[in-house]
Amino acid sequence: MPPAHSHSQPGRIATAGLLALILAGVVMRLIMPGEHPYGLYQDEAINGLDAVSVLEGAHPLYFPANNGREPFFIYLMAATVGLFGRTTLGVRAAAAICGLLTLPAAYLLGRTWGNRQVGLLSAAILAGLLWHVHLSRIGFRAVSLPLFGALALGLGAYGLQARDRRAMVGAGIAYGLSFYTYLPARFTPLALALMLAYGLIWHREWLRGRRELLVWGGVAALLAILPLAGVAIARPAVVLGRSGQVAIWNESINHGDLPGTALRSALRTLGMFTWRGDTIWRHNVPGRPIFDPLLAVAFLGGVVLGVARWRKRPALALSLIWVAVLSLPTLLAEDAPHFLRAAGVLPVVVLIPALALDAALERLQTVPCAGRLPEAGLIALLTISAGLTVRDYFGCRTGGIPSLSGFDYAGCYRSDPVRGYFFQSAATDLAREANASEGTLYLDRRFRDSFPSVRFLLTRTDELRLYGEGETLSPDEPPLTLIAWPHTDLAPTLSVLPEGAQIGVWPGPETRGDLEPEPYRLYVRWTAERRGELPPPLGRFENGIELIGARVVQSGGELSVRLTWYAENPPSEPVQMFLHVVAEGGTTILAQVDEPPGSVYYPPLSWGMGSVIIHPIRVPITWPEQEESRLLIGLYDPATSARLSLVQAGTAHRDNALILPLPAAGDEQ
Repeated sequence: MPPAHSHSQPGRIATAGLLALILAGVVMRLIMPGEHPYGLYQDEAINGLDAVSVLEGAHPLYFPANNGREPFFIYLMAATVGLFGRTTLGVRAAAAICGLLTLPAAYLLGRTWGNRQVGLLSAAILAGLLWHVHLSRIGFRAVSLPLFGALALGLGAYGLQARDRRAMVGAGIAYGLSFYTYLPARFTPLALALMLAYGLIWHREWLRGRRELLVWGGVAALLAILPLAGVAIARPAVVLGRSGQVAIWNESINHGDLPGTALRSALRTLGMFTWRGDTIWRHNVPGRPIFDPLLAVAFLGGVVLGVARWRKRPALALSLIWVAVLSLPTLLAEDAPHFLRAAGVLPVVVLIPALALDAALERLQTVPCAGRLPEAGLIALLTISAGLTVRDYFGCRTGGIPSLSGFDYAGCYRSDPVRGYFFQSAATDLAREANASEGTLYLDRRFRDSFPSVRFLLTRTDELRLYGEGETLSPDEPPLTLIAWPHTDLAPTLSVLPEGAQIGVWPGPETRGDLEPEPYRLYVRWTAERRGELPPPLGRFENGIELIGARVVQSGGELSVRLTWYAENPPSEPVQMFLHVVAEGGTTILAQVDEPPGSVYYPPLSWGMGSVIIHPIRVPITWPEQEESRLLIGLYDPATSARLSLVQAGTAHRDNALILPLPAAGDEQ
């Protein structure tokens, strides 16, 4: 690359502000480590399982599982899993390391392609870029490609400018290692060839005396690539097979309309920078473009400047070449724009707004009486941009500055249940609850076989008993935990729960596959503990069932109720419970729940003799203003809807229903 212009240097305000923004980006990559976004998707878990295999002695150069994966990220993850264990942090710490190291690499790239101010701008923009923040927090290998891309291009520019052979060798090694990171690296030879062609056409004299340096870099790159190339030659179907599965020329994807599919994909790819980004929840806050509106203007300004001054702005020209070529992996594949496949454009893409802002700042500083205002304005712009990332990714988006496309996702990405589905958070909950269980653990083997996240996160091996569908289990002594698939006949499974114990019924969260239309409950957990002394009943019904405890917590728009039932001799006929929330002094029902006491997952016909049943219930409710409420609880015959008589009551009651007071709306109890 020809020598970069160096006359624009950052003042103290700009330097301090940019360093503060870079530090803020570091914090964004480290807060809530492993917990946001919550869950562990199967691709992350498979990486973790391969990392465990490395710790156990396996050392492949290419990992064949899950359509084949390059080795660098998995070997790095082996170190983090070894340090943090088989946890989400163990998996995602590898991404955080790559993301953090990419920040100084982006500075090197900007510094060598521009000047010190461009370096700081590049690092600061990348630090606050939601796309890269997210990649730094999830266990996908895509985050490792920008690191090696930045090192290769930054060291290469420095080596050519300073005529430093060692830097060129380092650039070649970094470039060769980029092929060990992620599939889109295979497009980089085309980008480098076009960049070299640009140099030969417009800057031949500058390159003429640097041919030897290019050879040194090329030889180092080839030597670094050689081991992986040997694997590709020996096993081409494993190393090269994934590309054909997702390419738009695959008829199962283009459905016989390749030109139309290619055009739509190209338009969506062009739009990802400023208009509309990836809509897959695992890769992005859905629909958010790469650049927010403020940086989008700077990016578009850099594009215009690079095209208009193609020859005199080599850094911009080369950046546009790289970004165009490294956009092809998403343009030529399904689901464009796809922020994992497009990861190769990072961090070169942030050079474009950085160079544009540097040029704007240089011009504004020549305005009489401008003083430090241009620098302050620059820091304010980047601070707002980083603030939008914090709001959209860590907080709740309810309004504010929209994208150029009118990006209108409103909600909390951090807690949105749809985001949870995409990261299989329910399977993560299952594994964590299994690890925390006491006594014998009975686990339906389909969870371990079907969910890599359960396989990776489940570290408990003592007293673990796997069982298959329909297998009848023998009663066991408490304490024990049973975790079962609830969408089948549960009778054979529930036979493991002992009589005379305290049985807790804990429905797990809902889940949904990417292509499944409706969510469903993934699992139910039952716990059995030794029964303590029984308290006096709040009410005893004619069929012998007693309500011996009720705990109520009111918070916001939800009522959390935990009922405790007891039956010395469980009934032989089905029975249903009603729970009504009514306004004080009236009969208006504000909310209600109808299900068997003990829930549908442990109805009275399944109870053992002398068992105590803990029955949690969540009641969504909209509270009326200025009105107190109360809770009515009773039992009825599902065949006739006739209420069962209360034969004993230890609290207020009416019409065979127990009355429990509730705190005032908005309070907690």
